[in-house]
Amino acid sequence: MKRLTVLLSLMMMIAPFEFCLAQNDLAALKQKAAAGDPAAQVKVGMSYALAVPRDIREAMRWFRLAADQGYADGQYRLGGMYDVAQSPQNPAEAIQWYTLAAKQGHKDAQYRLGVMYDQGRGTAKDYAQAAQWYDKAGQQGRPEAQYRLGQMYEQGSGLTQSYPDAMKWYLMAARQGRAEAEYKVGYLYEKGLGTSQSRSDAIAWYRKSSAHGYPDATDAMKALETQ
Repeated sequence: MKRLTVLLSLMMMIAPFEFCLAQNDLAALKQKAAAGDPAAQVKVGMSYALAVPRDIREAMRWFRLAADQGYADGQYRLGGMYDVAQSPQNPAEAIQWYTLAAKQGHKDAQYRLGVMYDQGRGTAKDYAQAAQWYDKAGQQGRPEAQYRLGQMYEQGSGLTQSYPDAMKWYLMAARQGRAEAEYKVGYLYEKGLGTSQSRSDAIAWYRKSSAHGYPDATDAMKALETQ
């Protein structure tokens, strides 16, 4: 189940209408892809990657055509297939493609590359390297990267421990509605870590996180409100 969830998150970074192509639209798209259009090649690859049943081999063939042209999204998608879709998985190959896309500024590839170094998947675990890629993705607005950077600054993992920096990154993710980040912002306000202590701000952020279904925030909010 976790593998499927990761695959879907890797694949579904594309406009929803592209998953609902009529047959004539798909035929026209394939014509463009066959003529060498890398964006069309990625979309055709997506149609195979998300088909029921999926055709992993055909998806990878189209992604590779785009990737071999230096198209960042094709490189990212191909990396994702090596990462979680094909069997057996090949995380080391995934890293190579993620890196090519990440160096072109592809924020999702930057985030996934951070994850690979963070988890030691397909490479030696390297928190400092992970933080560098999370930073690049976070600067471009990827909330998962922002949240993980907040954790790394809070814990001093691969970075110099810094509550103000933790708060900065948690806030960036929280303002995008990430429940776990909202909880962390509330926690830092409650404890006065990296910011002035504020019971009211802590409760406000706990309430947001609780509304998004984060149970720890619900407990923390109730505890503060009864004080």
